[in-house]
Amino acid sequence: MANLPALARCVLAAGMIVSTAQGAPAPLAASLRVTVEGVTPAGGTLRVGVYDEATFPVLPDTPLFKREIGKIAGNVVVTFERLPPGTYAVKAVQDVNNDGRWEMGEPSGVSNGVARDNYDGAAVVLQPGVNMATVRLR
Repeated sequence: MANLPALARCVLAAGMIVSTAQGAPAPLAASLRVTVEGVTPAGGTLRVGVYDEATFPVLPDTPLFKREIGKIAGNVVVTFERLPPGTYAVKAVQDVNNDGRWEMGEPSGVSNGVARDNYDGAAVVLQPGVNMATVRLR
């Protein structure tokens, strides 16, 4: 009987170690908060897309994930939730005439401020949890 309290303490301590080791579950998905700067007062729809290397150069644009925001003004923050961690690039266009595609003269930009066709320069590595990117429209 004298060993029972010691045994109980060992079981309790083992349970605390397992609980502490597991802790709060780590997020398995990533979120991406994209700040789009340079939206003009010309109106239209802001189209923001997240691409992998295979979809980045495809025409017409076919993002893996997209958001469209109408009635835009000033800087806009767009959030993508539950993305698989990995490497992506972001493209944004202010579709001033609302025809669903980018045309010469419409403000557009790519993550990291690189040329529209430079996936490696535009790449953003998403880790589980919250990630940030900025796109400047020109």
